[in-house]
This record gives sequence, C-alpha cells and structure tokens, in this order.
Amino acid sequence: MAQPIRTYTPHRNEQEELRAKVENAPVQHAQAVLAAYQLLQEAQDHGLLDTLRGVIGAGDAIVDNVSEFASTPEGIRAMRNFLALSRVFANLNPEKMDAVANAITENQCGEAAPGCGPPSILKSMQRMSSRNSRRTLATIAAVTDAFGKEPDLPAGDPRFGSAPGWVPPKSALPLLALALAGVAGFWIGRRR
Repeated sequence: MAQPIRTYTPHRNEQEELRAKVENAPVQHAQAVLAAYQLLQEAQDHGLLDTLRGVIGAGDAIVDNVSEFASTPEGIRAMRNFLALSRVFANLNPEKMDAVANAITENQCGEAAPGCGPPSILKSMQRMSSRNSRRTLATIAAVTDAFGKEPDLPAGDPRFGSAPGWVPPKSALPLLALALAGVAGFWIGRRR
C-alpha cells in the first residue's frame, strides 16, 4: 500500500536569525559602526553626553519652567514676537542678505589692513544718496514709524499728553538707538 508523502516545514527560530544578523552586522556595516563610535567619542570629549544626561534627568523641571513661562503675558508676547520675526526672516531675499554680509565684511578695516581708513563725510553722504541706500533708508523709516505707533488713544488723555507736537517715548527709542549706533560707530572708528 502507498504511503502518504509527509510535508515537513521547518519552524523558524527568529531569535537565532536575529542573533546571526547582529553577529554579521559589524562586518557588513564596518564603516558606519566606526563612524558612530567616532561621533560618540566626539560627543564625550565635548561634554555633550553629560549635558544630554543632565537634560534628560531634569526633563520634568525644564518642562515645568517652560510651561510656567509660556503661560505668563511676557511668554505669550515672546512667542508672538518670535513668530513675527520668523515671518520677517522668511520673507527676506537670501541674495540680499548675502550682499549685506559681504558689504559689512568688505567695509571692516582691521589692524591687518594698513592704509585702510574710514571714508570721508562727503563720500559717505554720496553713498547714502544712491538709489539703493535711499530704498534702505525708507525701509528703516517705515520700521521706525511702525514701531513707534501708539494705539488709538482718547483725546486729551493726561497720561500721554495732548500737545500736538508731542513725541511719545516709544517712537523716540528707535531714533535714539540709531543715534547711539552712529556715535558708537564714530567712536570705534576713531579708536582704530
């Protein structure tokens, strides 16, 4: 009589397969493993691992402090200001920012550059009267005007004065900052 053919399917030992993969991993991925060890050593040399360990250990305290700050009016204003500034930076043209950075570095006269002196007042005024400089000055004036705007106030409010020529202190701050920057630039230029 005929015997039935038995089908035998071996059972997979998943743990054994994983062990074999782990044993072969250093050989198959030797460069990646060495790079990871180097990165880990760099992090240890610079104290980054200790910092991360401290942050993880103090995670609850950090979250508590951040959430307390975020619920204050100052924290809300800081977040709103950060979002507004990020929108401003997102709208800036990178080529223009690169040109600004290049102009700043080109106009820096260090001690290593002999004979490099500040431009004359006439040269500076000619440069300020160029079309591009006037466009930049108009932008600065618009920012100063927007920063100094006061909310609509009731007429005759004694806290803010009622004289028609009165300048609120907030609008004077950017002008004061611009004047101080000019004085500081003049003073630094004189010291070189």
